[in-house]
Amino acid sequence: MTIKKSKPPSNTRRVYRWADLPPTTSPALYRVTDPGQEPRTICVSKHTRQVLEGLMAGPMLAASYCRLSDKVLPLRRDHGVDIRCDLYCDDKETGRDRYGVYVLVSVVERIEMEDAA
Repeated sequence: MTIKKSKPPSNTRRVYRWADLPPTTSPALYRVTDPGQEPRTICVSKHTRQVLEGLMAGPMLAASYCRLSDKVLPLRRDHGVDIRCDLYCDDKETGRDRYGVYVLVSVVERIEMEDAA
């Protein structure tokens, strides 16, 4: 794995707590599209939904106290969402020699859930 000497994208969000992510936790449906594959529908909720919604808004710094990796792994493994982790060096804010930034590669769009009437 290559460590980039450049800075992460300017829209990278540094996440310190769950409140730094979108406040969306109820179950929701999403359409996931990847090149060469049929679109598929996934349903996520709770912190996993917050992480997915955050990634849809832009890259997120992986070194956080809310353990983003614990929610990224099931999105990758269980739902097949393509999420890349780019490594960078020299985080001035934390003093870490290297850190990861999660980037959503799959195209993900929210599907409105129909009201049960």
